[in-house]
Amino acid sequence: MKELVSVIVPILDPQINPTEERLLHHCLNTLDKYPVIFITYEGADLSIVKEHNEDIDVIYFPKKYFLSRAALAGLLLMEDFYDRFSWCDFLLIHELNSWVIRDELYYWCKQGYDYLKAGPLETDNIKRLSGMVARLSGLKEDEKRLFGHAYANNGIYLCRIERMISTIKAKHKEVYRYRHIDDFLNADSVFWEIEANRFWPYLRKPTNIVRNHFAMDAANIDLNKTLPFALTGISKENISQLPYFKSLPEAD
Repeated sequence: MKELVSVIVPILDPQINPTEERLLHHCLNTLDKYPVIFITYEGADLSIVKEHNEDIDVIYFPKKYFLSRAALAGLLLMEDFYDRFSWCDFLLIHELNSWVIRDELYYWCKQGYDYLKAGPLETDNIKRLSGMVARLSGLKEDEKRLFGHAYANNGIYLCRIERMISTIKAKHKEVYRYRHIDDFLNADSVFWEIEANRFWPYLRKPTNIVRNHFAMDAANIDLNKTLPFALTGISKENISQLPYFKSLPEAD
């Protein structure tokens, strides 16, 4: 019988900073009911990670995919990547810029969606590029890059493995192009947001309102309203200024 979901934590630079270490520790504590698997390259020194859990599970991929976030996007657009986790139905990709507020993972897996991720940081240009006309006509390369920047540090998503693989197969030419545009930050997020359902709904996605209950950029939340399952957009540069983290007791 398949696992329902596994949590995947990419490690690009094993020398994680104190903020990433805090996010890692919280991830392991909050999602301890699920298999947590680290992905990195052969030879990576994971001694800091092992300080939080000595018996970690690690799956290795070629080092070229961990040289930068743009390189990791190429891995997350590969059929082979999702095939490696065929023992489960869903993956929660949890980069170390995200924080799960409470464990609702089972609930979100059961909502009938194939892909859930916080939306991009909205500007007038992003709103235009997200519109129906732009989606149907397709984005130019400079527009794709602009859209990619709106996903900076947006690093948590839940996906149904079977549907991700079938979409990659159906859109293999488009996937190839996305993987080979130079210096394309967050190409994976742009593909799944803009390209995957262009002309045909390969992935079942939520409305904007629903996905804001799944995850939001930590800078945009209202502490007086119900908080989402997860926050993203967290870094060592901004964590001390984010309202949610200011509200936490010192021990957290």
